[in-house]
Amino acid sequence: MKKIVTYCFFAIEAVLFCTFLSMDIMGMTGSNYVKFAAIALVGAFSFFAGKEKDNRIVNIALIFTVIADVCLVLLGKFFWGVPVFAIVQVCYAIRFSYLSGKPLVGEILKRTVPAVVLGGLAAYFLDPKIGLTVFYAWCFGVNFVHGFELQILKPSKRHLIFCIGLTLFACCDCCVGITNLEPSFMSEAMIRNASIATWIFYLPSQLLILSTTEAFKTKKS
Repeated sequence: MKKIVTYCFFAIEAVLFCTFLSMDIMGMTGSNYVKFAAIALVGAFSFFAGKEKDNRIVNIALIFTVIADVCLVLLGKFFWGVPVFAIVQVCYAIRFSYLSGKPLVGEILKRTVPAVVLGGLAAYFLDPKIGLTVFYAWCFGVNFVHGFELQILKPSKRHLIFCIGLTLFACCDCCVGITNLEPSFMSEAMIRNASIATWIFYLPSQLLILSTTEAFKTKKS
């Protein structure tokens, strides 16, 4: 029964992915609702992640991911969505602490303290939006590095998949950055292509992160 549900899940995700990608390429409106449906389905399926602490952390992170996308994708509220995505990165910091055996407080402080300092300076001297972006970018950047560090120190299939998921997530964030550039810095065509590519990276990244749990009966290695 679980296998059938899993197959149905991937079939629906594939249909949603092809639908919003086609809509974006053809310049149709309304693709954001299809995108949100795809990510909301990932969040819903994360409740099958498993009862172990590691899996529950990912479940919570993906729930906050859905909330962040409500703010960014449906409501267009940057100053709501980015802080929630920062919470997602804190959740992954907790996961790294659990998987690596490093002190939790140290892992969180390593991300939040420099992020607050750098983000605060950027907000004060440049722009609050830039400051918030710097805060999130630092938290994500540390997680990105630690993901590969974990794979090197404790190589496993799950850790490798998580690294790939974070890499696609980083590509998504880079595309988001490009879409927020002024046309004077980048051609309109390149900005449009980056906008389309954002979700080409984003949805697979969340699926890969989810697959590192027991949601699809992924065996630990």
